[in-house]
Amino acid sequence: MAVMIELRLPGPISDFERVQALPGLAGLPLDPRFGLVPIDPRDSLYAVRTDSLDDLDRRRWLSPEIIQAYGDVRISST
Repeated sequence: MAVMIELRLPGPISDFERVQALPGLAGLPLDPRFGLVPIDPRDSLYAVRTDSLDDLDRRRWLSPEIIQAYGDVRISST
């Protein structure tokens, strides 16, 4: 299942390449087509997407910019 990761980014770290370089996101295959999505730019909230996420607590410790992770479930009509 895909995972969306919510981030609070300081001003200068608001592009996809810099987000990929955060220590807490190292080794995660972030989806470049999804990119860095602004959730609330005034509050510096953004989201990125990956295929899976392990050890969220350790990753949050490495990068305090990581707020939370959510399942990105595809919804379709039946």
